[in-house]
Amino acid sequence: MATSKSPFSKVAVRSTYRDVFMDQISRFMFPINIQRCNNHHASDRFIVCARVRPLLDEEISKKDIYDCITTTDQSVTVHAGHLRLNYLEMKHSTYCFDHIFGQNANNTDVYNIVRNVVALSIPIHNMKPIDTTVFLYGKTGTGKSHTINGIVQLFAQDIFRLTTKSHCQIRIGISAVEIVAGTKGFIVSNDNICDLYNNGMIVHFRDDEHGTMHLRGAKEFQCENSTQLDKYIKQAKTVRRTQATQRNSQSSRSHLIYFIRLRDENEQILSTITFVDLAGNEGQQDSLYFKAHSDQIKDSTSINRSLASLKDCIRAANAGSKVIPFRGSTLTRLLKKCFCSKETKTVFIGTVSGLPIDIEQSAQTLKYIGLIKYDEQEFLIEQITKLKTTTL
Repeated sequence: MATSKSPFSKVAVRSTYRDVFMDQISRFMFPINIQRCNNHHASDRFIVCARVRPLLDEEISKKDIYDCITTTDQSVTVHAGHLRLNYLEMKHSTYCFDHIFGQNANNTDVYNIVRNVVALSIPIHNMKPIDTTVFLYGKTGTGKSHTINGIVQLFAQDIFRLTTKSHCQIRIGISAVEIVAGTKGFIVSNDNICDLYNNGMIVHFRDDEHGTMHLRGAKEFQCENSTQLDKYIKQAKTVRRTQATQRNSQSSRSHLIYFIRLRDENEQILSTITFVDLAGNEGQQDSLYFKAHSDQIKDSTSINRSLASLKDCIRAANAGSKVIPFRGSTLTRLLKKCFCSKETKTVFIGTVSGLPIDIEQSAQTLKYIGLIKYDEQEFLIEQITKLKTTTL
């Protein structure tokens, strides 16, 4: 992994003054006035969560590596050490979301929150089923793939148990697509939707008079049991587009979307459960790495554009805006219903790493997911501590 050799680079500073920064982190006290966000205008249609991946054994063994993130049940704090003109400084940024999964949390803990939402898509008694969506967002190397793989595997084992509680006969089908960089239009991008069950063939989508989205030409497999559903989930994952980055030899360079459709005995769609594994967002070092690879630059530009459009759509929907800018990207057009229909529920999970090299990107990830639902002052508290002076 390439890093700057300058003694004044952030990586070098955090390595040189490791003990000073670690001591300050150990003394940190969470703000006494921090509480779960209580924004009265925020919609309960959207649930925002953060998950912090633990340090790996090989990372812990390195002398210049230490954990720059601490958590409570309600908050996650990023500790960023800086070198100023003649002194050291520590910036503590505390973020408060609906759910925090710390370093000791496992995939089952995450799925238990997801399960409460996706269960709303199953018709039980007199309850009308609604469409539900789960998003995974994070930088490459923060455990995003580990989390989404665990969630969908547990879902595949669970969904047939959940449907046994329904008052009607339910049939379950799955289709899977990925969104990859295409041409850039004059106003909006024209990224491609590729069917992962049909050799990446480009497919198109249309809305019917009820607002239900249909993928023209995309294969959908009917699943009779958990084993079949798990098989098709894994099949899509293995053919998804990946490329090497500075941090990962197989970084996802497309948005992967699973559509799990629940139909009645007449093949009418009752509801749709959607899992979205967003492409890994990269830091500045990866942008430099891409300079010699024009296709990677195009992919990165497309990913950033669609992620920006996604945040705008969810913020507008959460605020109850009459205008949802879903036409800004293919991703948001495809998932239009989760923004434009009030009869939906969405979970958004951001994954972060506490490595010193990752803390700027982790802070950006946490800010991104926070702004989806809240104004900045409603979920973020920042504290700056001046540390000892130093001789340069």
